[in-house]
Amino acid sequence: MAERDAQNKEARQLRVLQLRKMLDLLVHASQCRSAHCQYPNCRKVKGLFCHGIQCKTRASGGCVLCKKMWYLLQLHARACKESECHVPRCRDLKEHLRRLKQQSDSRRRAAVMEMMRQRAAEVAANSGQKIEV
Repeated sequence: MAERDAQNKEARQLRVLQLRKMLDLLVHASQCRSAHCQYPNCRKVKGLFCHGIQCKTRASGGCVLCKKMWYLLQLHARACKESECHVPRCRDLKEHLRRLKQQSDSRRRAAVMEMMRQRAAEVAANSGQKIEV
């Protein structure tokens, strides 16, 4: 059992390392202007950028390349702190994530307020008082 846990931990660490390398490559390729870049796989990522612009199927239509690219772009946007980031769609995705967080926070606040209102009503009902909330 301990051996399997160690293997799982090692595999997870390897995946995290690979993802970090891919995200570094994504940032590099979005800024690189060299036609003959020596950075491994830079041209492939630039090709994915071009594919994303021209693809008619898109991720929502089932394009595997677009799905992979969107996954990487979303991972990047979640971690990115740059205000002037050059990675495609980074700003849009950060704004989308910000709006989702605002909506979630609003729903959570509304749920807490409703719970407090219900508790106040229960306390009032149990004590025989009428409380206006």
